[in-house]
Amino acid sequence: MSIPGEIIDWFRDIFAACNRRLAERIQSAPATPEPHLDTTFIEHLMKYSAPRAFKTGWAIQIDTHYLGGMRHFNGWEIADIGVLLFFQRAGSLIRQKVALLQSKRLYPTAGEIDHLDEYDFRIGMARLGQREQNAPSMMAQRSFSFEGTSRYEALRAHDNQYKAISEYIEQSRIPVFYLFYNPPSIPLKVQVPITVDTKVVNNPAVGARVISCLDVAQILHTEKEGYRPSIADLAGKKSIDNHGWRLENFMADLLLRCEEGHRFTDSDSPEIRNLFFRRSGPIAATVAVTVEVPEGTALPD
Repeated sequence: MSIPGEIIDWFRDIFAACNRRLAERIQSAPATPEPHLDTTFIEHLMKYSAPRAFKTGWAIQIDTHYLGGMRHFNGWEIADIGVLLFFQRAGSLIRQKVALLQSKRLYPTAGEIDHLDEYDFRIGMARLGQREQNAPSMMAQRSFSFEGTSRYEALRAHDNQYKAISEYIEQSRIPVFYLFYNPPSIPLKVQVPITVDTKVVNNPAVGARVISCLDVAQILHTEKEGYRPSIADLAGKKSIDNHGWRLENFMADLLLRCEEGHRFTDSDSPEIRNLFFRRSGPIAATVAVTVEVPEGTALPD
């Protein structure tokens, strides 16, 4: 028996709303740094921490924890968000899966985004209280433009992080996926300061997309070191259809249905322990999804 459609639909709707929220944030605040988008992702899921029961006897719960970025696999952060999927029956685990998301935001072709440097993390909230004597006026006009030539500036072919991710996948067999944060549509122009609040009410034409790191590596393997792919580079390729999987389709139709992710049996194995049980692990946040399976019900292979 497969997972009931009502659970898949409920789960997909949660991440579709998350996708809209992420796209809305990029459109309404186009200079938002990438870590703030990760925070938006995690914060959106926090209200689903109470178990949700269904008439079919199934139940599901989403737990989250945000720790902050570390770089401890060959000195590099392997993923921003680790996703754990647990299936249990009467409190006993019957299946465990894991997948890792490495987030990269699309940079505008015109307009500078904000960056969080090591100094910002060291002084923490105090940075908000510091003001420059000759700071620019909030009324200063800035234009942001997202086009097919816009690039994922923090994704650089054959650099140290790129190589570390490939080595990690080969050693651990745990799949890593790029989570690409995109505006709701391409092309898009945003003028700052904004004069009207932005609301993304429909599923975005582009928005957050997920692509296997191995598929991205196939596209970039012939590029020179340091090459930064554009959104057009990752669209329409043989292994990637229309910018990749939508966030909600990846989470509900592939991961929850057990078609993607790595199945593991020992939660105390070195691979899992080093990822999730160490404060110095190479991920920044964790999403744990627990599914209660009724007695007498089999899971799909």
